[in-house]
Amino acid sequence: MKKTVLIEKNPQLVDFFGLNLLAWVGSHSRAFSEAIFAIEYLQKNAGDIDLIITRGKIKTEKTAQAIYQYLQEHQLKIPLIVLGDNDLAQECQFSHIDSAFDIKELIQSAARLLGVTAKDMAALDVPDYFEIPIEQFKILDAPICDVYKKKDINDYQLYLKAFDSIAPNELDKIAKEELPFLYVQKKDRLRFVSNINEEIASKVSLKELNEDEQMGAVEMSQNLLQQKIARLGITEETVQLSQRNMKFMAKTAKGIPSIKHLLKRLIKNKSGFQFRHSQVLMFVASHLLEQLDWVTEEQRDKLQFMAFWHDIALENSQQAQIHSEEELKKSNLSPEEKDLVRKHAQIGATILSKYPNAPIGVEQIIKQHHGVANGLGFSTHYSQNISPMAIVFILSEDLVTDMIEAEKKGGFDFKKKILQMRERYSTQRFKKIIDALESLLS
Repeated sequence: MKKTVLIEKNPQLVDFFGLNLLAWVGSHSRAFSEAIFAIEYLQKNAGDIDLIITRGKIKTEKTAQAIYQYLQEHQLKIPLIVLGDNDLAQECQFSHIDSAFDIKELIQSAARLLGVTAKDMAALDVPDYFEIPIEQFKILDAPICDVYKKKDINDYQLYLKAFDSIAPNELDKIAKEELPFLYVQKKDRLRFVSNINEEIASKVSLKELNEDEQMGAVEMSQNLLQQKIARLGITEETVQLSQRNMKFMAKTAKGIPSIKHLLKRLIKNKSGFQFRHSQVLMFVASHLLEQLDWVTEEQRDKLQFMAFWHDIALENSQQAQIHSEEELKKSNLSPEEKDLVRKHAQIGATILSKYPNAPIGVEQIIKQHHGVANGLGFSTHYSQNISPMAIVFILSEDLVTDMIEAEKKGGFDFKKKILQMRERYSTQRFKKIIDALESLLS
């Protein structure tokens, strides 16, 4: 069994790293809150350690520098991954990851440094029942798969069914039984771990994270929000989570000087299309409406709200990338998924009808955001029944969708896109808003 030393002060992130390393690459972890404690451990156990993962800095401590210096002085060839801020010189031998929430890069780097191949990960010798520290369940309201208790060496009994609520006193009872672990079946472990990742991301204090990690954590918690909305609808929990994420995304949108700057930041974070699309739309909503003299503060808030919620009924980025009936027909989505895409605007409006204190009229804009008044399907011709705010959103979404796709391929031609939009949307109602878009991008 591989062994990893973690140097991280945040206990939620310690759980995050430890569970993922065990599930994906089969490495057990030993965590320390400061470099000095990790070094004390290395003095006695360096020969047993296969990997070190450390924060670049912990408060005022130059953590990575202290660890690297110790490894050099004692000629220890233990691979090192540095997370976040980094003061080490470029010539130093280590791997650097900007965001602790870039779990894909973290696991790929750890696997490479541990000598674990993709084939090894696929064939990882995992017991039929995978142990999960009982502390991990304290952040869950309900597990996404069946959970078991270990009664004897080969005797595992069903403890919780998938999506059964966890009563607060239940975990205390298990603790009194001195059972440190609960178990999920081998086939469910990665799905369960991914869900734990998202729960941790939704609860971690954003103030304790760097800029890249904040965006990664909010994207993870957005994935969780969509799953919970689909399963539970509008509840106190989903409202609180949405408000946290909206607040961060709106603040990000207002604080970034240009669309190009925002796109670079999102691409650097490897954000998925769905999150990237909403975040850039919130930027456009925040800045575009300043160019329109008829827009009130209430309408600005409404469009930001709309940018956040418009695709909440969709399940993934593949579905969210479809913006016409032609694209839907050509897609390889299942019949059920295609039906969801056609109905998602109407479903979204129904969901938001139960949202407390939602901006007045937002349900109508949600229904109309693909140009169809009833929220079913897509339109290429826009009637006089489409509201001015829906037109603002339709044009903004058209611009943002092409912008994201073009940036992935190397660049976006603003002027060319504006000309295309003037040809496609030729009526006076659209022209004024396109003028505002053009001034935004100048």
